Amino acid sequence: MDWKKLTIEDKETIDEFTKGKFSTCDYNFTNLFLWSQGENLHYKIENNVLVIHGTFVNDEYCFMPVPKDDSAIGAMKDIVRDLLQNNKKIVLVPEEWKEKLEDTFILEERRDSYDYVYSIESLAYLKGRKYAKKKNRVHNFTKSYDYKYESINSENIDEVIYFQSNWCHDKECEDIPVLKNENMGILNLLHNFNILGIKGGMLKVDGNIVAYTLGEAINDEYVVIHIEKGLNNYTGSYQMINMTFLEKEFTDYKYVNREDDFGDEGLREAKESYHPLELLKKYEITGIK
Repeated sequence: MDWKKLTIEDKETIDEFTKGKFSTCDYNFTNLFLWSQGENLHYKIENNVLVIHGTFVNDEYCFMPVPKDDSAIGAMKDIVRDLLQNNKKIVLVPEEWKEKLEDTFILEERRDSYDYVYSIESLAYLKGRKYAKKKNRVHNFTKSYDYKYESINSENIDEVIYFQSNWCHDKECEDIPVLKNENMGILNLLHNFNILGIKGGMLKVDGNIVAYTLGEAINDEYVVIHIEKGLNNYTGSYQMINMTFLEKEFTDYKYVNREDDFGDEGLREAKESYHPLELLKKYEITGIK
């Protein structure tokens, strides 16, 4: 097939290749759809192998081709060879696939794309002395504000869209490529909330949103957090929405994947401050052995 622009109508097709098969965040359809507009994602299927192509600030890349099942691994490797021979960058290879590919290809670690994984029990209840600072911020939030938590649904989602648009305006997203692309994707998620089957939660103070988040289960054990936004002038809003969302929506799961840090030092420090259980390594395929 020819390259096709990735749209919401492709969810069922993409899910056939990726749903429930990855602990990393990148191949989850919601994540792909989030970046589909800003990074111009296209896909095609060849010999039962899914190939996805994107562009970020003039930098073209391909996701690791994904075979539908083990019978298509040979075809997958053939596609990888063709992409490399055409000087294509192949990124976001999870650790378990590195082990299957390293006999044929050269793979290099990419630290900026590692996913951070935490215990849901730890983050939902902030158990232990290592979370003392987080608990203090949550305590200050609960003391300072008359707040309430609401699950996001079709009746209140317009409030979230309004909040996100204002948040982006205040952050001058239009001048920052990654925030501009993210904002386009977030609005796409919110407008297709029910189709995607994701969950969301918000914190309100005096009837106004001060923080919200979006996430979903990606397999029997893992939850992924796609988006988390809050107002910094409400002290503890991020810590509070992080904790409350997991407690209210996902305590039946073991682990939460809070995605990568994109090489941003501030974001890396914030993610490390929650004491991850592990980092899910990812690789780039750089050559043929």
